[in-house]
Amino acid sequence: MPILVGHRGAPLRRTENTIPSLLLAAELGADAVEFDVRASADGHPILLHDRTLQRFWNDPRMPGEASLAEIQALRTEVTGERIPTLAEVAEVVALRLVVDNKNPDLVPAVAAELRAAGALERSWFIGQPEVLTVVRAHQPEAEIVLSWVGPDLPPDTLLDAVRPQALNLRWDSLTEESVERAAARGLRMWTYCVDDAQAAARALAWGIAAVISNDLPAVTPVLAGASA
Repeated sequence: MPILVGHRGAPLRRTENTIPSLLLAAELGADAVEFDVRASADGHPILLHDRTLQRFWNDPRMPGEASLAEIQALRTEVTGERIPTLAEVAEVVALRLVVDNKNPDLVPAVAAELRAAGALERSWFIGQPEVLTVVRAHQPEAEIVLSWVGPDLPPDTLLDAVRPQALNLRWDSLTEESVERAAARGLRMWTYCVDDAQAAARALAWGIAAVISNDLPAVTPVLAGASA
């Protein structure tokens, strides 16, 4: 059975990249949760995908223009959810953590907070080459999943620099041949986002190692059936 990863938690049911969303993903059967990390103006790693705080939080600033206190004072209108720190997530979410750090300068702080929470060894690092090359240099032992837009694999020079254990290709550009070429390079294949049963069945048939999904209930029966 592929590893089932909640994309920013369970974003169809709770606000993405919040603790309620991540915890709900665990309840819905996820093996791991993927989330995005940026920094506040005072350097604290927080969970946020977008470049600004506008979506969900109704604040036009970039996170680097607001202090942690200002960011954590923001609330969603209906449910009152807030933006958590990475430290909070590492403390309360017991699943594997799939960390998409958006800022290469934040790599040491992210590693330090995960280590302080005893979560570094259960963390995978996913995302773009410019960040992951820094992760590899800073953490030679890190488990790295390099995101890429297929179907072609990344160039050998990049693979040699990042030394990922797995690739993460967009589902809408992934092919079975991509999976086979990755396997020939000794790389596992992840894919995002798989959100329906038909796609989950095809990913299973192709031997995908990890499926990132926005809709865990839609794909879990297919993947769990294979395990049974």
